[in-house]
Amino acid sequence: MKTIEKVNRNLIEYSSSLKDKARVLAEIASMVAERGNAGEATEEQIHRALLYREELGSTGFGHGVAIPHCRIPSTDKYSIGLLVSERGIDFDSIDGEDVRIIPFVVGPEENPKEYLKLLSAISQMLRKKDFRKQLLQCDDTEQLQDLIMSQSYVEDETPPRRPGMKMMHVFVQNEDIFDDLLQVFASSESISALVVETHESTDFLMKSPLFAGFWNTDIRRFNRLIVAVVRDELVNATVRNIEYICGKLSERDDILLTVTDLHYVLGSLGQ
Repeated sequence: MKTIEKVNRNLIEYSSSLKDKARVLAEIASMVAERGNAGEATEEQIHRALLYREELGSTGFGHGVAIPHCRIPSTDKYSIGLLVSERGIDFDSIDGEDVRIIPFVVGPEENPKEYLKLLSAISQMLRKKDFRKQLLQCDDTEQLQDLIMSQSYVEDETPPRRPGMKMMHVFVQNEDIFDDLLQVFASSESISALVVETHESTDFLMKSPLFAGFWNTDIRRFNRLIVAVVRDELVNATVRNIEYICGKLSERDDILLTVTDLHYVLGSLGQ
């Protein structure tokens, strides 16, 4: 289900009476208690939960948007709605900008991953400048409701997996063979690869007074990581080519190779 389809039409409202953050939170509590999925939670309980969340830090994340939210123990369903204010409201936002667009979420205490997923989806939707502009062009509740319910911006489903791909990491601590190893990946049009300069954890720990003396100064300084996305049918051939250059990997202590499944792959890297 799309995130937008979880929004309750009865919790979408255009308001000309909101004057400050306190009034906004009180209005949300009232709407959820009367028209949402509040379960046994009272308006007062919802209001207290919203206030407590704001005390932890403002939910105004910038661009004229705030996302008040809270979790309450008395419900097992979500109440997701939207207020759009005729005037800007000081919400202590991180960019100092007054807020007019106020989506909100009141949900159960259980399943925090789902709760975070909803907040993330809503914030992504409202980072779109054109969508914010459309919201602010509405000047009554019915317009706002029609606009929201016609959207299809953010999907909850995981993007489809691109079949037959593996992630390969090659950790290299031998500068003499690094270029040859890199050519294994660079020569194939079916492999996307990049190189990351890395450091051993000991490089950092040995500089800490607490751990001084545990490592000598002879630890290796050359560290590179080759990260590649490889088609399934090329994995064995790639490993063979690597071992052709450096010999059996099981007999070395300066190279580490890992191969893992990819749940899905989006986009590509230019060669």
